[in-house]
Amino acid sequence: MTYGMLIDTRYCSGCQTCVVSCKMSNQVSDDAFYSHVISLDGDVLYQATGTFPNVTMKFRPTLCNHCESPVCFANCPTGAIAKDAKTGIVAIDKDLCIGCGDCAVTCPYEIPVVVKDEGIAGKCDFCSTRVADGELPYCVAACPTRTRYFGDIDDPDSEISKMITEFEAEVYMPEAGTNPSVFYVV
Repeated sequence: MTYGMLIDTRYCSGCQTCVVSCKMSNQVSDDAFYSHVISLDGDVLYQATGTFPNVTMKFRPTLCNHCESPVCFANCPTGAIAKDAKTGIVAIDKDLCIGCGDCAVTCPYEIPVVVKDEGIAGKCDFCSTRVADGELPYCVAACPTRTRYFGDIDDPDSEISKMITEFEAEVYMPEAGTNPSVFYVV
């Protein structure tokens, strides 16, 4: 089993509910965030591109990609980052993390952050505790436009696997060579 997520950017409104629900529900302190919303079609968030009447404003929510080959894991000097063999979830063991930030600077997606108040790194873990209890990650449950889907991407009969195939979903920055478990319909 490998848990993954599909985000259908065609319906993302850029509202940042995913960002806020993640921060609040996971009690992320300081000015740290485990997810972000970036512009999909321009350099400036919330600035339309194109010429009237053909303008667009598209968004890409980002989070840990729970990669098959996570660079953060390969570069952690203490072994604080691990990939769960049963679920594919990449998580940080806060007891082993020394807050050096190597994971943050080597991640091609710029996802892990060193939380100043805690002195350790943090990042999305797909709300692994909720998932273990049969619930959806907070960002999926909170999304008002229902653009996020979560499930086992190794199961070809799962809803998410069928959607990845049907919509020809793609990963963000495939050139990084990490084989992410987060897919986007663009």
